[in-house]
Amino acid sequence: MNDIILSTQNGEPVASSREVAKRFGKNHRDVLRAIEDILEGVRKIAQTPKDITAQNCAVTQMFFKSEYTHPQNHQKYPMYLMNRDGFSLLAMGFTGKEAVQWKLKYISAFNAMEKQLAAQHKGQRAVQDANIQNAIDRVIEARKKLDENTAFLDECRKNREDSKAKYMQVKALCGEFKAIYGQHCDTVRTMENVVRGSQSFLTSAIDNLTIVSKGYPFYAALMDSLLDGLPAEKKEE
Repeated sequence: MNDIILSTQNGEPVASSREVAKRFGKNHRDVLRAIEDILEGVRKIAQTPKDITAQNCAVTQMFFKSEYTHPQNHQKYPMYLMNRDGFSLLAMGFTGKEAVQWKLKYISAFNAMEKQLAAQHKGQRAVQDANIQNAIDRVIEARKKLDENTAFLDECRKNREDSKAKYMQVKALCGEFKAIYGQHCDTVRTMENVVRGSQSFLTSAIDNLTIVSKGYPFYAALMDSLLDGLPAEKKEE
């Protein structure tokens, strides 16, 4: 079977050292040794700690140490996964007519999988964008409702204080004004509960936006814009 088997690592296609050894007719131990030689060569080329760090970082992004379970004895053995660059670096030393053919097949396989992953990423990004927009709309609606209810609560408190003042001024007619004052007190208590509910709804909407916007580059600026003017204690709730 000539189909190339690739998997993914860190969102990019990778080939296993076992599969590469099999396709190119090599012993897996020799392929592992060749990869280790590449890694060692990079360490020797680097002259300064800064160079070593940069070179090691570049190579570790090409080769990923892994392991596999042998189907017969069920023991674990080392292997490497490699991306396109790592494969190119390794296969550079493979020669022969069949080696060229397998190199071309691997290049074709990497191209096909990269296109597939790009299409999947585009679709996932579209879904994420839609989810983020829905979450933004929910935060905006929650913020609007909280502002409206808070403004109405402030008005109710003012009415309560006005009715209390009138009640205190005309104690002879205290029955009528006491009833009005009591109604305003009840309204204030009701609206305080409504505002607390609105605050909880806004907090839930913010939490949801935080989840769906994970990794979104402009999240902090977006949140500041949505919550501009909101008291600090409410932003943190």
